[in-house]
Amino acid sequence: MTTLIILALGVVVGSGVFSGIEAALFAVPHSRVLVLKEEGTPAGLALAKLKSGIQRAIIVVVIGNNIVNIVGSIFVGVVAARTFENPNLGIVSALLTILIIIFGEILPKTIGENNAEKIGLVVARPLLFATRVLAPLIWLFERFTSRFTTIKKIVSEEELHVLSELGHLEGSIEEDERDIIQKVFTLNDLTAHDIMTPRTQMVGFQKDATLQGLRDEIFDLVNSRIPIYDEDYDEIIGLCYRRNLLIALARDEDDRPIESFMQEVLYVHEDMRVDDLLQLFLSRREHIAIVKDEFEGTSGLVTLEDVLEQLVGEIVDETDEVVDTREEAQREAEESEIIVEQPFDRQEK
Repeated sequence: MTTLIILALGVVVGSGVFSGIEAALFAVPHSRVLVLKEEGTPAGLALAKLKSGIQRAIIVVVIGNNIVNIVGSIFVGVVAARTFENPNLGIVSALLTILIIIFGEILPKTIGENNAEKIGLVVARPLLFATRVLAPLIWLFERFTSRFTTIKKIVSEEELHVLSELGHLEGSIEEDERDIIQKVFTLNDLTAHDIMTPRTQMVGFQKDATLQGLRDEIFDLVNSRIPIYDEDYDEIIGLCYRRNLLIALARDEDDRPIESFMQEVLYVHEDMRVDDLLQLFLSRREHIAIVKDEFEGTSGLVTLEDVLEQLVGEIVDETDEVVDTREEAQREAEESEIIVEQPFDRQEK
């Protein structure tokens, strides 16, 4: 009788250990695994290795769990047959099944999920060793199952929204961090036209104008970059830096034409997505671009600041006016009874 009890407990405990390990491996967040990997501890590195090939580790765990359940049940059945009469064997089998379900599956998996990191670090190194020892057997299983299963690693925007919200509720993510994470996903829903400063609010200089003729405008400007046009705003050919104009005025170079200060300017189409626009600004190291419409006319201008404001909100510095061009454009549109579906941001200051 004692032998039977010891065998039954061994089967239940063994099954529980493997079930808990399986649950823990799945429950350890990938973000936490990356942190443990960066820390460089042997257990952390082993756990990261297991998570990168989780299917191989699970095969080892499942093999171990089934060996315990099958072999253990056989031994329990043999001992029970010697201990009890035949009518009682069914009762023994039923009790063992119930014990395995409760204490070998449900309870261990709950414990494994709630203590995923601790359990994962404890079992990572021996489990990694087992995957190497059983590599040929694992290879056979992978070859067979790969024909019937495909693993899709897809995380939707909705899931990331929920994760950022959960992180905020748990206190691991600040409110402003959560807002920025969620706003990132709006960038591909907006276009350059949605965030640009409209043509009517642009300030530019004609290429043939001289510093003397624009002296007052230059001193009054707060924009750091000014578009330069040929005949009108549909023919913007470059831009100049206000700083260079002020330096030239200080050197009494009043007769110099604006064209002599001209730098190349970036052009984008008004339907370019804002996330692509951000990548373009970063790759080209530009801060401003002229927005073109479908007829290659000038629709407005957009700045890196306009893009960043979609993530962090309105950026107001010491050179900004109280009322920006976005508000002014909206007010003019309302006065003209034009429906504006998207707000405009101001020109970079």
